[in-house]
Order: sequence, then C-alpha cells, then structure tokens
Amino acid sequence: MLLLAFDTTANSVSVALYDGTEIVAHKYAEMTRGQGEALMPMIADTMATAGRTMAALTHIAVAVGPGSFTGVRVCLAAARGLGLALGIPVLGVTTFEVAALDLPRPLTVILDTKRGDFYTQFFPENGEVVEPQIQTLDVVSNLSGCITGDGVMLFSGKGTVVRHEMAPAEAVARIAASRLDHPLPPEPVYLRDADVSC
Repeated sequence: MLLLAFDTTANSVSVALYDGTEIVAHKYAEMTRGQGEALMPMIADTMATAGRTMAALTHIAVAVGPGSFTGVRVCLAAARGLGLALGIPVLGVTTFEVAALDLPRPLTVILDTKRGDFYTQFFPENGEVVEPQIQTLDVVSNLSGCITGDGVMLFSGKGTVVRHEMAPAEAVARIAASRLDHPLPPEPVYLRDADVSC
C-alpha cells in the first residue's frame, strides 16, 4: 500500500503519504486562502521528500468536510482528478472523524461554521453513528463530557477539551487505510447549502 492523503477543508493545507505502517512523509501549512494553488506543489514536495513517484500510489484519501465550501471542493476535485489519472481508488474521510481520531469516547466534535453557529457530531462509546447537526452557541456551550474541534476555543463550555497532535492529512490517511473493505465515497459533506449570491 502507498496512500496519499490530503485536506484543505479548513485554514490549512495538509498532505501525508502512508505506507500502511507509518507516515513516510508529510507537509503542513496554515493559510486562510490560496489552498487551491498550494495543494499540488505540496503534494509534489511530499512525494519528492519520500522519494516516491505518483505511479507508485495505490490509493488516494481525502477529507470530504464539512468545512470551507471552497476548501472541500478543492480537495475533492484534486482527489478525483488524481484518482482518475492514476486509475486508483479515492476514499473519503469526514472532518469530524479526523478531529475524533484516537480520542476518548463519548466525545463531541465541535467545528466553527464561521457563521455564528457550529457543526457538531457526537461519538458515543458503543461506536454507533450519530448524524451530525448544526447547533447554536447556547446549545454547544452547555455540552458536557469530552469535546474537541476548532469550535471549542470560541466559548467557555462545560466539557473537557481533548485533542490529538496529528496533522489532518495523517489522520485522513490512517482512517481511510483502516477501512479499505468499507470505504466512504469521496462525496462532499455539506450540512447547509452554499451561500452563493450573484
């Protein structure tokens, strides 16, 4: 296996190369815009650092949101284009899963929508899948238990903040590789319609 993973759904670009055992190369840069221009050069740099060619890849894994509308589209367009060109599978991983990787359950992931509310998903101890929601500040501020995600810094909640230090693309790679027999398709996760005005 040689899996290329990347994420542009938030205020960063993250790329990782995973061989099924370890992350063999990764790059990360924070940026609020310009992810589309930065992604492909960062992929090329990651491959060069690892001394591998694109032809050696067996899978592409990509963050599918929720997140920045443009960032999600950049991620998916690049992943689908590379997958088609190389003739290899493209696997999806949600932003919630990335934030929740290896953290204790029960856990609520809280993501800032940048619109005064929050995307949330609850991960119970029993592994049951709970559908994500859009929540108000009042609701999120009253959550208890373990919480994580970029939204937890915007309020004084009751929960215990937990985090992992893994770069987003590293988490994408590990999650996608762990479920090759039941992959998530590379389809965008949008919890609200795009705000596009003419």
